[in-house]
Amino acid sequence: MPISIVTRAYKTSELKNLISNLHTNLEVEKEIIAVCRINDHDIKGINLIIENSNMFQARITGIKNANYDRILLLDSDQIPEKGLLHELDDKSEDMVIIPEKSINKNFTTKCLDDWRYRNEKYAMKNPNPYIPVVPRYYRRSVLLNVINKLSPDIYKIESHEDSILYYEVFKETQNIGFAKKYILNYDPPLKILMQKAFLYGKYRKILQNLEAPDEILMLINKINKNALHIKDLGIGRGYIVQILRGLMYELGRIIK
Repeated sequence: MPISIVTRAYKTSELKNLISNLHTNLEVEKEIIAVCRINDHDIKGINLIIENSNMFQARITGIKNANYDRILLLDSDQIPEKGLLHELDDKSEDMVIIPEKSINKNFTTKCLDDWRYRNEKYAMKNPNPYIPVVPRYYRRSVLLNVINKLSPDIYKIESHEDSILYYEVFKETQNIGFAKKYILNYDPPLKILMQKAFLYGKYRKILQNLEAPDEILMLINKINKNALHIKDLGIGRGYIVQILRGLMYELGRIIK
């Protein structure tokens, strides 16, 4: 069965690795929808949408423009492991959580992979949107049903957008599956991770002024707290990066 692969980026040049990988992947019939702000690199064989929107709005635009009922959501710094698209071809669930791991191999990425593994293992026992693990595969019909109910104000939220989609879908259906193959990440160096955490912390102050439902604000708060849920995840080196992230996040909240 064909699948729609939806991605987004600030510039089209950021999509070169992903699009190249998808064009050479012949496992299943597919279409590629990319939503970007700036077209600075000519990419063939995709449905390119140029739109001045944030990451959440770009995700929604891509979903609405997909033609197939099976959707895989990928970011510009990700590629599917060989065999993943073929595995998803046999999935019948409304949504599927796909494990992630880093392509880069250094101490920081090993910490990230340890943290991902612990959260994914816990999510398999107790799937819920309050764990920082999100499905990347959905039925488009289920997503559209949820999107049509969302307030436009929610699209202004620029963090945890994938967790919000998961939360809204989970309220409609708990028909969730798990993949064995991976999504591979080009994880940034530690400095960039810390800068992003700092910006998320600054954005937290803005989020409080948005007219978002209380349940969405509670979701984001719980996800942030569950990032260090040692009781359920156990102790491992994955916490080294998460503790540093948490410190930078709090610093972002404090500094004006």
